[in-house]
Amino acid sequence: MQTRRHSFRGPSLLLLLLSAPVALGASLGWMQGQAAQFFTDEDWTLLGSTLTAALDEAGDNEPREWKNDKSRAHGRITPLASNTRDDVTCRRVRIESFAAGIENSYRYLFCRRGDGEWALGLPRD
Repeated sequence: MQTRRHSFRGPSLLLLLLSAPVALGASLGWMQGQAAQFFTDEDWTLLGSTLTAALDEAGDNEPREWKNDKSRAHGRITPLASNTRDDVTCRRVRIESFAAGIENSYRYLFCRRGDGEWALGLPRD
């Protein structure tokens, strides 16, 4: 069984990640009730750079936080567990988002082969 792999490439993947739990009800209001629906472009940039820093630099259970004073949105990314097998490193992370009085928290698995880019899920063989 193969797992689909999505390379981490900025705001579009983050949007998918943060809204995935409600995307099944697909309509124009698919993000309703999600903090991410209120994110500005600057919020997405801050979240993306914080995610990369957390994956690359933070130890397990060592949160990295971001905050946009203009939009008042903020969040926290916490690596929860790390595992390396052969040349594949995986990290389970919790991404918490706060905007417009809404709080969301989801867990994801990111992996990379060697020093490559982080990707959502396990890499293909």
